[in-house]
Amino acid sequence: MATPSEKHEIHCAKRYLEYTETPFYRAFRDRDNPESEDSNYAVLKRMEDAEESLWEVEKYYKDMGIAPVFYSKPDSVTLEESRKFFEDHGYTITTFVTQRMMHLTRTSPGIRIHACPVKLKSEPPLTSGEAQLVAEYCGERDYGIKRINKQLAAGGRISFAYNHAEIPVSFCVGEEYGGAFCVSDLFTSKKFRRQGYGAAAILMMLSYAKKPERGYTDIYLQAASDDAVRLCERLGFRGTPVEEYRAHKLPPVPQGEHPAE
Repeated sequence: MATPSEKHEIHCAKRYLEYTETPFYRAFRDRDNPESEDSNYAVLKRMEDAEESLWEVEKYYKDMGIAPVFYSKPDSVTLEESRKFFEDHGYTITTFVTQRMMHLTRTSPGIRIHACPVKLKSEPPLTSGEAQLVAEYCGERDYGIKRINKQLAAGGRISFAYNHAEIPVSFCVGEEYGGAFCVSDLFTSKKFRRQGYGAAAILMMLSYAKKPERGYTDIYLQAASDDAVRLCERLGFRGTPVEEYRAHKLPPVPQGEHPAE
């Protein structure tokens, strides 16, 4: 039986993205935000009829002009099952390890938390400095802003920490589904890192999520970098490593050219 956090990963995006689903696959898309992989991805749930599933998923994205990407999720086939299938059909595999971290203990008394203004926002669209910070997070592009605006419109929250000049320098996103609350997209502008702004942003989100009336059984996040893991451990999260994969469709080789050896 799926845990609340696993149900969150399986279902939450259905609240703000267009999707199609069968017993064999699930695919999300956002026609207004084709650059965002986190808004346009598929999950292969079974190897049975995988050929037909792949054909249907590729067709689903074809009119958007984007190459499909498959994510690993709690209900997806494993990489051991699917690697050869994806590679035989022109996909390249990327693997990485994250820490799936649950909030289990109190905040460490030695953690640095900046005594800065922190605001919790729930109304889209993001504007001004808040939008600029999210664009910085996305490499000065706006696909993250478009996705987060949709998450806010579907009931999500975003916590911003501000410096002495009242400029937002750190943020994180929070959203719920059923009994789970997920914290994601933690980011601090480079010159303000390791000063306690990220901790302040997360603590504001935890304060919101831990109110008794919320009733969440799981408060969790996924941390990829060592710095993020250390910060989250000091904030009371404890994690276990999870191996994940992405399967990206390779672009076709132009006529008259050959792929590199």
